[in-house]
Amino acid sequence: MNRTQRKLFTLFFVLLFALVAPTIVLFAQGYRFNLENNIFIHSGSITIKSWPRDISIFIDGKRQLNKNLSIINRAYTINGIKPGKYKLTCSKPGYSTWEKEINVHSGFSTEFWNVILFPEQENLETEIFQTSGEIQQFFLSPEKNEELILFTQNKKKNQIHRLNTKNQKTELIFETAKYAFINKEAGLNIEWNAENKKFILPVLENKQKKHIIVNTEINDSEENLIVLDDFFENSLIEKARWMFDEKEKLILLTEKKELFSFDYKNQIKVLIAENVSSFDFADYNIYYTQLPNNIVWEVKQNDLKNKEQITSEILSSENEDSSVKITAYDKNRIFINNDNQNSLLYIKDKAKNINLKLKPNQNITGIQFSNDGKKVLCWNDNEVWYYMLRDWEVQPKRYTGEKITITRSSEPIKNVQWMDNYENILLSTNNTVRVFEADPRNKTNISDLISTQETIQNKDLLYNKNTQTAFYLNQNKIFSSILIDTSGFLGF
Repeated sequence: MNRTQRKLFTLFFVLLFALVAPTIVLFAQGYRFNLENNIFIHSGSITIKSWPRDISIFIDGKRQLNKNLSIINRAYTINGIKPGKYKLTCSKPGYSTWEKEINVHSGFSTEFWNVILFPEQENLETEIFQTSGEIQQFFLSPEKNEELILFTQNKKKNQIHRLNTKNQKTELIFETAKYAFINKEAGLNIEWNAENKKFILPVLENKQKKHIIVNTEINDSEENLIVLDDFFENSLIEKARWMFDEKEKLILLTEKKELFSFDYKNQIKVLIAENVSSFDFADYNIYYTQLPNNIVWEVKQNDLKNKEQITSEILSSENEDSSVKITAYDKNRIFINNDNQNSLLYIKDKAKNINLKLKPNQNITGIQFSNDGKKVLCWNDNEVWYYMLRDWEVQPKRYTGEKITITRSSEPIKNVQWMDNYENILLSTNNTVRVFEADPRNKTNISDLISTQETIQNKDLLYNKNTQTAFYLNQNKIFSSILIDTSGFLGF
């Protein structure tokens, strides 16, 4: 090779480097060449955090092999995607399929942090529990994840059992022939004290509602039971709750609309307020609504005399017998539900100078706050939706006061409840258990998890967030199914 040829050869590689190097740099920075417009455009990316983690990801039907796992947040990131609309699909054999029509934007990552694929029914880990007698209702135990509290009727006796779901053994903790249990449709519930050793049980005696205290450590006879109503001769008790972590003190609302603090051991009554329609606890404070306009007041546990008015909005009741229910997350997030379809959602955020009073016009049968206080789930027989109580800064971004509809159904909706990450909702319709995602982008992913022989009645489906297990009552048997197997999983 002569000198001229060497110069030409060197010049060729210099020109080639000058052409290729910028292209490599642009590619490394996320740019891609658009053949249609003959220009470089800044690409986007997709981030997916899923359970289970070992899933197949498809973009417009093409399986993605270049998934990069982020060690920090255990999510997959797919880079170098041209801006535009795509169909994103996540799948795994034996599990439900998750898919959405998505938009990828230049220079940004489109993120999905709660992609859950649920096991198909034949792949669910399901156990069956039976006991003697007719199961009227069951509750999750406040003490142990593997324990349930069963209300049964057996040989004309009403019984309460502990059921250990690990060894399927039952323990009788209360039995009565004198009292009947409140029908679950009428609101049968139990209120445990802070030690989880005693609970308040509403019962019927000669069709009259009363409240008794059951001590699970002592096998009390019916004659020795503490009947709270006996301490209030002029009025029966409408609602009773333990006063936070107190052992003998309760808060009672009588049928005369009087709110009392009551030490049943020393028989000390303190009148807190009159004309009270409902009350609830939050942050060691008592919140109650006062007639005639159901104004909300706050009373602190250690100072029952001083009261602070929280709301000023009028929420009138049609009559004194109207059922009003207050549910408080804290003094800045309160929901008041009136049975005459007159409700109020009070939201206050001092940091962002937000003060909202929303009055939902739907008939609401139930609500549930998320544990972080950023959402409140609402439902009736035919619709489920939620409100944002605080701004949600990660994708999908949502803002305080925003209403997001989850589903509408011609079939009666029952047993609505948040799942553990508060981005999925569990419910039942007829004989089917379903999960709906809360992500409002494009379509809502729905997973039909369980089909039963009989219709699942209200309060016959419970979800244990600690173990990701659904319990449901059907054909006088209790079934348990693990919806998310979290063993070895460091995600949610």
